Amino acid sequence: MLQKSASSWRRFLGLSMAAGAVFGLSGNTYAQESDPLRLKLDYWLTAPVQADFPVVATIPVAVESPMRTALQNLSNEETSEVSTDLAGEGDQILITVFGQPDLGADVVVGSSGLITLPLIGTLEVKGKSAIEIAQMFARKLEQGQYLLNPKVSARIGQQVSRAFSVMGEVSRPGKFPIQGQISILDAISIAGGLTQRADKQIRILRSHQDADSDGNTETLTLNFDDNKNAERLMQRIRPNDVIIVGQQKSFYVYGEVRKPGMYPVEDDLNVMRVLAIGGGVSERGSSSRIRILRKNDKGEIQEISASIRDVVLPGDVVFVNERIF
Repeated sequence: MLQKSASSWRRFLGLSMAAGAVFGLSGNTYAQESDPLRLKLDYWLTAPVQADFPVVATIPVAVESPMRTALQNLSNEETSEVSTDLAGEGDQILITVFGQPDLGADVVVGSSGLITLPLIGTLEVKGKSAIEIAQMFARKLEQGQYLLNPKVSARIGQQVSRAFSVMGEVSRPGKFPIQGQISILDAISIAGGLTQRADKQIRILRSHQDADSDGNTETLTLNFDDNKNAERLMQRIRPNDVIIVGQQKSFYVYGEVRKPGMYPVEDDLNVMRVLAIGGGVSERGSSSRIRILRKNDKGEIQEISASIRDVVLPGDVVFVNERIF
């Protein structure tokens, strides 16, 4: 009778726990691991009994979060980029010897690729990573019997050898060091941003120094107004990249218009749109007496009689004459 009672009691507890799991009343993980009463209940449920229903064990499954995956990928990418940084001419090298502050150094790589360190003298570091520099310094200290099993760390600080250039219609054109991860938009911002005369299209000259490319230069053309280029504008700047921001392409409209002046070129621009941009023909002007002054391939100025449907090119001067009567 006691065995039957125990079996019935365990069966009742199993039904109660199953109902609690369905309605979210089974408690959290911490309570399952720390509550003595809960441990006893788990024992009763998992003990081998002759039940009329199957007992199903739930196994916790680790759910991979998309945000966690993205952050992990970004962290791995950052670590990979930092680990591949190589020292070059003009770069700052920061060296620390644990327990020996006098042996630390803050040096700059010379034109010959050498740095001068305490006790050991010169060390060639050009083309070496921070880990390799630390290992070389530690080996020299141990070989010279200055320290036994020295603990050395090295870090490449400001990297002048890894620089990019921004030219053209920016506020502060020049050459800038790559510090951390810099996108194309970041690079333009570092150069002071675009001027009012800047073109919507930029070019990036990228040289490939690996053995397979033979030093070839690649030209990337990006347009700020094209949404398809949003991801490409966020790509990272590489060493020796040259960003060229050209001057905005313009046309000129003069003569008998209400708002003569220089205007940026638009897509599919014709004389009719030029007159609209210029405020329309004045009371003294004639829409049938329009001339376009255009420079040919030889640099000569040609005067073309135009109608309102003729195409206007960058650099064209549209002149509206007066009416005869």
